[in-house]
Amino acid sequence: MEANNLPDSLRVNPFDVPKDYFKDLNESLIAQVKLESSPKEIRDVPVGYFEKLQQNILGKVAEEKLKDQIKTDGFSHPDGYFSSLQNNILLKVTEDNLKSKVTQDGFETPSLYFNEFNEQIAAKIITDNLKQVVTTDGFEAPNKYFESLTAKITKSIHAGLPSDLPAEVPIHSIKRKIPWNKYAVAASLVAILGIGSYFGFQNSTQEQKNLTHVSDQEIINYLAQTGNSDDLLYVAKYIDDEDIVGTNGKIKDKDIEDYLKYTL
Repeated sequence: MEANNLPDSLRVNPFDVPKDYFKDLNESLIAQVKLESSPKEIRDVPVGYFEKLQQNILGKVAEEKLKDQIKTDGFSHPDGYFSSLQNNILLKVTEDNLKSKVTQDGFETPSLYFNEFNEQIAAKIITDNLKQVVTTDGFEAPNKYFESLTAKITKSIHAGLPSDLPAEVPIHSIKRKIPWNKYAVAASLVAILGIGSYFGFQNSTQEQKNLTHVSDQEIINYLAQTGNSDDLLYVAKYIDDEDIVGTNGKIKDKDIEDYLKYTL
C-alpha cells in the first residue's frame, strides 16, 4: 500500500496532547510533587452526611436562585458616610480615652429606681393604650366660656360685697414732696466753692503782678544780702525758661566766680 493511498483513519495522529499542555506542564508537575510529598490525612465522612446530602444540595440550589433574584445584599450606607468616617473614628477614640480617665459619667439614679422600674413601664404602657382607645379626656368647655369668664367672676365678687359699697373706688395718686432745705444746702455749697476759687485766683494773679514791677537788679541785691533759699524758690516759680536761658548766656564766668566768692 502506497503512502499516499492510506485510509483517513490512519492519517490522524493518535498521539495528540491537549492545548497548552507543555506550557502548564511545569506547574502541574510541581503541584503533583507537593501533593505526593505532603502527609496523607485520613478523612472520615461525617455522621449523617449522606442522609442530609440531598437536603444540603437543594438548599444550596435555592440559595443560588435567591442570589440571582436579589442583586443586593440589603445593606446600604448613609450619604457622606465615608467622607466623615475618619472624623467619626477620631471622635470615638477620643471618647474612649475620656472614658478611661473619667470613670463616672455624672448621672445617678434615684434610690429604689430599678425596684419600681417595671411597674412604671407597665403603667406607661397601659396609659398609652387607653389614650389610643379613648381619644378625648371627657372634659369640654361650653361655648364662649372663656369670653364671658371675666364678667362672671366680677359679678360673683360684687355679689358678696355690701350693697352700700360704691361700685368703683376712686384712686388718688400721692405725690412725694421733696423738702426745699436740700436744694438750699446744695446751692450754698456751690456758692462757697465758687467764691473761694475766685479769690484764690485773684491772689495768685496779684502776686505775679507785684513781682513784675520789681527790677532784676533789686532782686539780685536782695538775694545777695539774704541767703534764704525759700525766697529763691519763690522767685524761680515766676521766671520763664526762656528768661533763664537768656540770662545765663549773658553772665560771664568771671562774674559768677566773683559772686560765689562774695557769698561764701
